Amino acid sequence: MKKLFLILILLLITVRHSIADNLKDFEIEGIIIGESLLDYATEEEIQSINANFNYKTDKFVTYRFEKIHNLKQYDKLNVSVKKDDRKYIIVGISGIYYYENLEECNSIKKEIQSYIKKEFKINESEETKFPSSYDKTGKSMIYGIQNYLKPYPSLESININCYDFTKESKLRANLKVSVNTHQFMEFIVNNRGK
Repeated sequence: MKKLFLILILLLITVRHSIADNLKDFEIEGIIIGESLLDYATEEEIQSINANFNYKTDKFVTYRFEKIHNLKQYDKLNVSVKKDDRKYIIVGISGIYYYENLEECNSIKKEIQSYIKKEFKINESEETKFPSSYDKTGKSMIYGIQNYLKPYPSLESININCYDFTKESKLRANLKVSVNTHQFMEFIVNNRGK
């Protein structure tokens, strides 16, 4: 029963149309791509929650939204904007939920994927499995589903990933549901880790 309740909580993603075809139709914790982060916090508050992610370049900035906003569905929430954008227009949102075992995560991932396929016009879905760059041993794996809303070469996507970290990595296993514009997703792909 607890697992069913958890899945329902994570699926409280509001869709504004019967079948959506735009990232602006997808909410995570009430936050939507294209909105201004200033609608939720002052500039001073925003600057105080910089996540300081280590990317090769600093074209975008990610903020730890859970530090200033009580979350209902996820344990953490990352919100990304272009660096020096004085309007703080949101280009990426990631909800993070900590799970106990990979089976639980894969089950939740499957339920969320089913929901996304029912509610969104998905151009293409791709299942992936690859080592996490956060674990230098290469033993921690990411099991994901990328849902592209537009034809290639667009990377505009809704992603569901299970990060299965080893105990040695000292990182916490988590489920991440992300919504990213093409521009931000392209940046992530090309700028992981320094």
